[in-house]
Amino acid sequence: MGGMELRHLRYFAAVAEHLNYSEASRRLHVAQPAISQTILDLEEELGVPLFARTRRSVELTAAGSVFLRETREILRRATEAQRLARQAAQGEVGQLSIGFFGSATAPILPLVVQAYRQAFPAVELQLLELNPDQQLIAFEQNRIDIAFSRSLPQEVREDFHQEVVYQDRLAVALPVNHLLAKKRIVALSKLAGESFVLFHRQGAPGLYDEVLATCRRSGFSPKVVSEPNFMATVITLVESGTGISLVPGSVRSLNRPYVVIRQIAPSSSAIPLCLVWPKGNGNPAVAAFLEVVKSLKPEIAELLGKTEP
Repeated sequence: MGGMELRHLRYFAAVAEHLNYSEASRRLHVAQPAISQTILDLEEELGVPLFARTRRSVELTAAGSVFLRETREILRRATEAQRLARQAAQGEVGQLSIGFFGSATAPILPLVVQAYRQAFPAVELQLLELNPDQQLIAFEQNRIDIAFSRSLPQEVREDFHQEVVYQDRLAVALPVNHLLAKKRIVALSKLAGESFVLFHRQGAPGLYDEVLATCRRSGFSPKVVSEPNFMATVITLVESGTGISLVPGSVRSLNRPYVVIRQIAPSSSAIPLCLVWPKGNGNPAVAAFLEVVKSLKPEIAELLGKTEP
């Protein structure tokens, strides 16, 4: 017979269950001689009789009983393996590792993660807080599958897919006691003489460049006194009077008591928060995650609307 196959085990299990060859044949839609031959082949391969046959009846032998118990377990495992393989192919089981960075993702991450966990409870989720520049390294090392990021730098853009989740605008972060803190909209030109604390360029080059471009459009280059690598640190330095900052509006979600976030005029270009993932990433959970985020875009827009001043 040349090796046991699942088919042979199914035939054996059917005969053992019904203790009747013709009934097994009927249930399996397989000709009876084929079933008889398979059982003989199995007995030969195992070197023990599995059934005691008399003219009228078929009984399991002691060896047959033990073999039946194992056979049922093998068939159960095979069915389970098929089910898991199908689910994995549809992104319903497995692992998904997501990169995100603080302030831009903070307002929406709980909503997204909860919705995804509800839809795909069997996928093991890993969340790693990484700045956009650190995310690119993590992608190279296969530590993350997908990330919430800023628009990717031109030189790597063609290696990735990019989906815009929402568009943000720059706002000004001022200490609570600043002369302009009472204004609802701050004219950017009024900030020309100020010291600026900016999130470091390496962490999010697109954001940094947009800050400079926005200032230039209002006729000045900002005097940058500090470039921290955490947005929370930027806000702490603003609170402590080191300088003011231009930050994405989503930073409001940090809710810090001694800083105010105000709209600016003229407004900046849009600053997209994107989902990025490498072309050729074969993890099916990525596509499933993407669908969840796309379906939540209206709620995401509403959430961010609530953080507007």
